Amino acid sequence: MDPSTAARPPRRSGKRILAACASGNFVEWLDFSLYGFSATVIAQTFFPADSGAVALLGTFAIYGVAFVARPAGGIVFSRIGDRLGRRAALSASIVMMGLATVAIGLLPGYETAGIGAPILLLVCRLAQGFSAGGEYTGAATFTLEHAPPGRRALWTTFVHSFSLAGTLAGILVILLFRFASPEAYSSGGWRWTFVAVGLLAGFGLYLRLRLDETPVYRELKADGAARIRPLKDVVRQHARQMVVLFAYYAYVGVLTYLITGYMPTYLTKVVGFESTTALVLQAAVVVFQICLFLVLARLIDSGRAPRRRLVIIGSASGVVLAVPAFLLITTGTVWTGFLGMSLLSVPIILTTSGAMLIAMEMLPTDARFTGVALPYNLAYALFAGTAPLVGELLVTATGNSIMPAVYATSIAVVALPVLFFGMPETKDFHLGTGTAEPSRSALGRGNDSSREPNGRPGLHRTTGGDHLA
Repeated sequence: MDPSTAARPPRRSGKRILAACASGNFVEWLDFSLYGFSATVIAQTFFPADSGAVALLGTFAIYGVAFVARPAGGIVFSRIGDRLGRRAALSASIVMMGLATVAIGLLPGYETAGIGAPILLLVCRLAQGFSAGGEYTGAATFTLEHAPPGRRALWTTFVHSFSLAGTLAGILVILLFRFASPEAYSSGGWRWTFVAVGLLAGFGLYLRLRLDETPVYRELKADGAARIRPLKDVVRQHARQMVVLFAYYAYVGVLTYLITGYMPTYLTKVVGFESTTALVLQAAVVVFQICLFLVLARLIDSGRAPRRRLVIIGSASGVVLAVPAFLLITTGTVWTGFLGMSLLSVPIILTTSGAMLIAMEMLPTDARFTGVALPYNLAYALFAGTAPLVGELLVTATGNSIMPAVYATSIAVVALPVLFFGMPETKDFHLGTGTAEPSRSALGRGNDSSREPNGRPGLHRTTGGDHLA
């Protein structure tokens, strides 16, 4: 087979690729946000009626324990992605996610199943965590490897934004029930919401099964290099990159889940907002986040916002903004609440805009899925998933409403030097090698399909695609 022919991917629709990759992120975050926003109802359903604060802590504990399964899921799905292809991993993860989400909506409550109710809930959450271990990194890898030159940031940001869109959809669902019939949600409406979200995964599977494999993975297969690298080899050869990524995901994960997982409860229990007002605030902040993400993506692709610079500014801002943000939130007014939550979002958006590209660009094709999935899921299991529980425990134990900000600041202080010294500028890195040097096969081809607009070999663009402009 002519190498140049093998290097050219078949004609495909860019919109189809983006929709298929975004669908899983949307379902994952819609489910996770619904769980966080419904913490009180879930506590009343799956725990004894007279347990009060203990039930709420138990609900958050199950929320966090589910993240324990993410590293195992990340390893399994990344092995599938590196051996059988990115599409196979994405299809398997969304099936498991959908089934587990439907199951949560159908579980018996404590009054029916007793202690079995929270145990069954935990099993379903573990299944969701396992599937989520391969979803985000798989979708990000698939999108980046399909993205045309000059559109990497926009494509990956578009898919990432559907994580936020899932959160926004969760808020809107809750608000709809609040305005229509609050009792309907707590008495069983929440169950049908989870069932409906799970069924959305079926549509995502349909989209993913129609996709082609990514160009760089097709090249790897054509060269006969697609194989399962032993996990110990990936860790040994890319240990430095994985430590840096662990620090990045731990930092961003804590801030993210303090906002998405803990903030709804914090705003009502600690600050004193009505629950509806808290949700409207949350929705407004998510819209702000999506808009800023897309603006930064344009700036990155145009070369006006270097990846590494955004990471450094974002990680440094986390050190100085977390406490002022929480101080604004605790003043108790709507506008200062919005300002404080938006301020807390800035470090997340700046850091993620640059780092989510660097994370994948600094690893070669045969280690990219595993090399990103392992630190991502370990960090989220240890830090992100436990952030709501830690925040609740700190406030309860100390009586100080600013303690979650102190916790976030401490994580930022540790992450800053690691990211400063460990995150390179990867704008000109080649996807095949994860370095500034092209692969041998790319050098040998020298055809247009493996070149950037500036003539550098080693990167592939989608041909005939329906690109997101």
